Amino acid sequence: MAEQLHNLKRKRFRERSNITRFSNSIHSFTEENTRDDYEHYKGRLEEALGHMLKLDETIHDLLTDEEYDTDVATCEEYIETAKRAVQKGGRGLEKFNPPAPDNLTPSQTLSPVSHREGVPTPLFSHHVKLPPLKLQPFSWGIESWARFWKQFESSIDKDPSLSVVNKHVFFRGYLEGEPTMLVEGIVVVADT
Repeated sequence: MAEQLHNLKRKRFRERSNITRFSNSIHSFTEENTRDDYEHYKGRLEEALGHMLKLDETIHDLLTDEEYDTDVATCEEYIETAKRAVQKGGRGLEKFNPPAPDNLTPSQTLSPVSHREGVPTPLFSHHVKLPPLKLQPFSWGIESWARFWKQFESSIDKDPSLSVVNKHVFFRGYLEGEPTMLVEGIVVVADT
């Protein structure tokens, strides 16, 4: 058990280092940074945070009560650091893709049309804010794979506004149990 705990703590140390590195990168961004910079580091940070949280949970099950209290306090610091940087990264992305207005009037949803040379042309476009989709994570089983993949494909994989790396990060975020372990050693780059 001591060796298992040691190995888990080593893995967690790596994820904590990643959290610190990605958070520092996001906090040091300037006006010269691109959308890809924000997407990349925010995605990597979210991935590292997810891995760290899973490791924290496993490690906490193996600690004594005294060790647990100290460890939880340290974990909370890393979680807080990561969440603040994720928020800052999200705000940075908004400047590249501002959110749709929430204050549309009912008349704007009818999309009035102007007729020019007999061809209808919209006078303005409108946006409808849909509730966020909630995909069920894939944990295992051929029966649930088809359902999971159809939902993931239509909501994330076919979204042209997402980079390949972000799609990969989102995909990993929807895996649980054995599927997570199967992809754990794969580096998140566009080629994979």
